[in-house]
Amino acid sequence: MLTGRFATIALLALTLVLGLYGIGRSLWLDEAWVANSVNAPTLGGMFYYPNWLQTSPPLFLLLARTAVNVFGLWTIVLRSIPLLLSLVAVAAMLAGARRTVSPPFAVLATAILAFHPTVVEYFRSFKQYGGEVAATAAVLLATVVYLQKPERRQFYLLISVVVATMTLSYPTVFLLPGLIAAVSVGNRARALILAGISGAVLAVLYWWFIRPNYSAALRAYWIGDPGTWLTPGVVAAVAFCVLAAARIGWSAATRNLTWRDWMSIVVLAPCVLLFASELLGWYPASPRTQLFVRPCFVLLLIMNLEDLVRFTKWRVDAVVILLAAIVVFLGVRKQFHEGRFQPEEDMAGAIRYLHKNVAPPDLVLVHASLREGFLLYSAIEGWKAPPVIYGDTEWPCCPRGKQAGPDVSTPEQVLRDVDTKVPPDFHGRIWLFYTDRPLHWDYVHVYDPELWQKYFWSRNCRPVVYIRFANLGLVPMMCGNSP
Repeated sequence: MLTGRFATIALLALTLVLGLYGIGRSLWLDEAWVANSVNAPTLGGMFYYPNWLQTSPPLFLLLARTAVNVFGLWTIVLRSIPLLLSLVAVAAMLAGARRTVSPPFAVLATAILAFHPTVVEYFRSFKQYGGEVAATAAVLLATVVYLQKPERRQFYLLISVVVATMTLSYPTVFLLPGLIAAVSVGNRARALILAGISGAVLAVLYWWFIRPNYSAALRAYWIGDPGTWLTPGVVAAVAFCVLAAARIGWSAATRNLTWRDWMSIVVLAPCVLLFASELLGWYPASPRTQLFVRPCFVLLLIMNLEDLVRFTKWRVDAVVILLAAIVVFLGVRKQFHEGRFQPEEDMAGAIRYLHKNVAPPDLVLVHASLREGFLLYSAIEGWKAPPVIYGDTEWPCCPRGKQAGPDVSTPEQVLRDVDTKVPPDFHGRIWLFYTDRPLHWDYVHVYDPELWQKYFWSRNCRPVVYIRFANLGLVPMMCGNSP
């Protein structure tokens, strides 16, 4: 009992430490537009953000909006939401695993989930993906509680958790087929109720939140995201799922399935459905969009590992705890050793510098990919910027009402865009502000900053200095005869 309590405290404390590590780092594009939508004047503007397709689910947005309304618009306040959800994920995963497997294996399962580098990254990113892990872990906990004691009170708890998590995580729908099948074994009426309520919630979510924020460009972007097929990890995961399915099939053929077998079905079903959906191009195959299924896969892995150990009759509790400690140590060490607290784009530092150095007569030319970050951190800094020109070329995916994607803009369009926005008789200092993140320019195929500088050279403008922040470039240029 004391060991279990210590493990719980240790896992939650280390999760908190990693979440606080770099919590103040600057938000980058993918996070900045979500933050701007949360800070929109109205709820309608938040759910249907006019500048960008809103892909974050409503409960995540409402939690963030509540925090901002109470504590103000700050980076730490925004990141506190995924941090709190990470603690929920770890607590729910540990509680659900302890009801399913022995305490040492439960600790190992939670450690494998919580300290994987990708999970840690999205536990502290202002995006919905860490919340999706928390949602899945909560559903698994409610499921095992119900399967162990299928009474009315537990069923109402299960329905409540499913409804809440669907508004926090759209991929919760992947868990529903296995969950409904498990409930139907003991009570078909309850399975119909669960299917009806979850179907109604899904319809509302689709009609009011998903459909208005869907576009062909968004689908093309996701489908074009680098796939993860035929890697050793994926091949091993598929092979393991096949073996797990074979074990469940053998149990069904030789005896009545126990609650634990049905729990195996509940966690196996979303893994299979996700793989099929990705293979058919219905769902994006990328590490962040797969995060929601990790609690299912990890729990399935640990359940089968424990069954193997029981079959061999080995006593390995101490070894399992040692493995969990090693997993935690390696995960924590990787974060500190590799400096994972560094920002993807140091927009906060760049805006502070501009706020201090830009004079009222100056112009600021902001690349389209930095528009959201510029708006966000100008608001956070309380800086009413001087005249700002926003570029309209080489947009990243997926602004609303804009053409975005590879080869959408040409060098001629880039030059024409700048030429129509900068006054022809402008004399003074203009600040060129752009992203230097290689992935962005590899995606769009045209390098705007170089074209911008050539254009201003042709207008008798000369760079004063080249300033670098993390993946951001800032070049003040003096134009005309200004000193």
